[in-house]
Amino acid sequence: MRVLIAAGGTGGHILPAIAVGSVLSGRRITVDYLCGERDVELALYRQHNLQPLVVPARQLGQGLGGKLRGFGAAMSNVVRCARLIHSRQYAVVVGMGGYVAGPALAAALCLRRPTLVHEANSVIGKTNRLLAPFVSRLAVNFESCVVGSRVHRNTVVVGMPIRSWLLNGSRSEACRIFDLDATKKTLLVVGGSQGARRLYEILLETLPLLDGPDVANLQILWSGGTANFEWVAQRLKAINLRYLQVRLIPYIEHMEHALAVADAAIARAGASTIAELLAAGIYALYVPLPSAIYDHQRLNAEQVVRAGAGRMVLESELTPERLSAEVRELFAGAVADRSNVARLGELHRRAAERLAEEIVSLAK
Repeated sequence: MRVLIAAGGTGGHILPAIAVGSVLSGRRITVDYLCGERDVELALYRQHNLQPLVVPARQLGQGLGGKLRGFGAAMSNVVRCARLIHSRQYAVVVGMGGYVAGPALAAALCLRRPTLVHEANSVIGKTNRLLAPFVSRLAVNFESCVVGSRVHRNTVVVGMPIRSWLLNGSRSEACRIFDLDATKKTLLVVGGSQGARRLYEILLETLPLLDGPDVANLQILWSGGTANFEWVAQRLKAINLRYLQVRLIPYIEHMEHALAVADAAIARAGASTIAELLAAGIYALYVPLPSAIYDHQRLNAEQVVRAGAGRMVLESELTPERLSAEVRELFAGAVADRSNVARLGELHRRAAERLAEEIVSLAK
């Protein structure tokens, strides 16, 4: 049995695809991955020792001419994908997001192959909404996609697939790798791959307000990102902190250990980030990316807040004073709301297995 998983664009699409693909491979099912030709996409797969198939996927351009060229490229990719699916005889074609998923699913539908779409966010994206009525199954992360929705009669809530090894970290190993104090509480700060500069500016202004005797047992593990690391490091050096310990790194290579040591977190509200934090049992303050399409990050965070498993502040409402108060509340809530985090986290811990079951069932 062979399965094709189309996932490109960002880690938010690719990493969940790898998670469910790993489960399928463990069942001796042959899995191929399909992505676009951008270096960042290929690098994510190669980091996991995977060699994906590639099509030159692109979004529609601006203006009539750009849209026509984009549409023509999409149709060419549908033909490419149809040839690929036919020649390799895939039993099921899965779309996990990114521009490459549309042509792959359209080709599979033309060939009458079983298809499954996974929607990561709390609001169904344009491509998935267009294709959902025709695919064999729609799997969603958030139940809000189902309630009151007429998109697909055969919809299942599976959660967000995460890589299983992310839950195998060690607190003691984290303290060694990141040079942290094992006796202190740890606040993990992860801004995501997009647009974290304003959030980091506010956090830098917040640090002096947090630096008091009441936070002497608090340390911050801050993933600054390669694009922001230098200027954040320079600003951080200029702040004379007496009580607060901050460990700034450009990129967390051992996320499993970072999740194991974190007692609470500040993060953007991408679907993968939320799922990983909840699966690891971490109560977080979510600051949604304002420019996220369909405002999906705010909607994602609202689902977590309603469940009592986290807090949310819009970036437009965030000030150093507000963030200082939120951090203190975060650690108070981190204990009180741990049961809600565990309840939601269980959905994501089992999501890859659950989605794999749905895929296998379509091939029968």
